[in-house]
Amino acid sequence: MFFRSWLLSLLFVVCNFNANAQSQSAQFNNWKKVGEFPAKNGIPSIGLAGQSAGLNGGYMIVAGGTNFPVKFPWEGGKKVYYDDIFLFRKQSNGMLDFSGAHKLPMNLGYAATVSTEKGLVLAGGENETGILGQAMIMQVVKDYNEIAILPDLPLRLTNATAVAYKSRIYLIGGETVTHVSDKVFVLDLDNIKMGWKILPSIPRPISHAVGVFIDQKQAKGIYIFGGRSKQPDGISDLYSSNYFFDIEQEKWAEKKPLPYAVSAGTGLATNHGEVFLFGGDKGETFHQVEMIVAEKARETNPALIETLDKKRIALQSTHPGFSNDILCYDVKLDSWTVAGRLTFPAPVTTHAFLWDNRIFIPGGEIRAGVRTPDIFSAELLKK
Repeated sequence: MFFRSWLLSLLFVVCNFNANAQSQSAQFNNWKKVGEFPAKNGIPSIGLAGQSAGLNGGYMIVAGGTNFPVKFPWEGGKKVYYDDIFLFRKQSNGMLDFSGAHKLPMNLGYAATVSTEKGLVLAGGENETGILGQAMIMQVVKDYNEIAILPDLPLRLTNATAVAYKSRIYLIGGETVTHVSDKVFVLDLDNIKMGWKILPSIPRPISHAVGVFIDQKQAKGIYIFGGRSKQPDGISDLYSSNYFFDIEQEKWAEKKPLPYAVSAGTGLATNHGEVFLFGGDKGETFHQVEMIVAEKARETNPALIETLDKKRIALQSTHPGFSNDILCYDVKLDSWTVAGRLTFPAPVTTHAFLWDNRIFIPGGEIRAGVRTPDIFSAELLKK
């Protein structure tokens, strides 16, 4: 009996060791600042959030974005949207050189964005006129950025998620003027005349989610992680959900949820069946501010309204920042581990992508209303 118990314990330890070894098969080496957004009219950049970013033609592209250039939002500052396009070249040591600036057709923030072999796709988004329904693709040709217009979206969307596989662009969720969407659309860049085709809806309305495409033996399709959905009462539900869309069967399935609910983070997939999620908003301060705003909307007493405003301003002005966790999802094991922590203020509403086995995260929001101009990078190493 003793031997049997000992053997079972040994097998348990070995199995756990093997599972942990597989789920922690990558590590990050030396996070560092490798560049920053350029100065404008001689004034250093205060940073951007909601910008589009990705790779094409040997360049990093950063396009559009928003910030509060005069006052912070809790001081009554107005959010400003931009039409700038910045191009960056990568040196052999991983540092970035600013290569040049161009312009988008309009000011733009929070567009669904994804890199493809044909160019960087931007879909929907918003600006000072409201939520947009346009889509475009950007290519860098001989140091110049070329933009081609794609078919309009079936509905106007902002803060949606875009994922690419070969020539196909999948667009999931997002916010409309009146509600959060559960719609899923696909566009084939090899046959754009067909426009956007509707696919089975994701199981719940979702915005501010992270999406990746996995092309592995055990899974071929789209994973959508976390996100949120604002409810009619003005309070958002934050998600820890993990949904998988099988592109061949065109069916959604629910996978192992994240360790906690999070939205507006960044993420990427490796070629080894791993997904890394960087930071994100766990929603503690976000929810408190939403509740105060909702209470203020119901209040008629001027003194109480002023008190609520003071509480909101105190919360926003002392925002502690966002999660620094790096979560790793193992597709084969359908399991999560904490793979480390970001060593710099974690940005949200930005992008993360691999470029020659280095991870790049350009800009983003590091506290409520506060942007960063910094571009951080780390080498992705296999153990």
